[in-house]
Amino acid sequence: MMSFQWTAAKFFWFYFISLFSFLYFTYYGMMTVSLSPNHQVAAIFASTFYSVFNLFSGFFIPKPRIPKWWVWYYWICPLQWTVYGLIVTQYGDLEEQISVPGSKDLVRTKDYVKDHFGYHTDFMPVVAIVLVGFAVFFAFMFAYCIRKLNFQQR
Repeated sequence: MMSFQWTAAKFFWFYFISLFSFLYFTYYGMMTVSLSPNHQVAAIFASTFYSVFNLFSGFFIPKPRIPKWWVWYYWICPLQWTVYGLIVTQYGDLEEQISVPGSKDLVRTKDYVKDHFGYHTDFMPVVAIVLVGFAVFFAFMFAYCIRKLNFQQR
């Protein structure tokens, strides 16, 4: 991502989103280790879901172009909320004109974010709550699984 504006609000949004993204990825990895009998199985399990997270993050395939029968996974994908938050907080209010491939006209950045990705700036409080929720959920699942599951053989 480039062309960030140097404002305090955008910096703190970027910091908040990055922090909670690192937290939920860390807790997700810890959760997969606690759910599996060894770290090799956990690595396979986690890497499979990381690939699916990337596919449904809304960046490679924007939400308006995801087939209707797959859009449910878009909404439960943690990485989607990170991408949504980063793009909206950094580019969702920009008035600069950009050239869109396949179009002769110039488009305002905020209009492109809304039309191409389907992102709205007034949805940011929900994005923040969901990012915190994913971190808390994965941390809770790790703590629960490490307490209740036992893969030791005697």
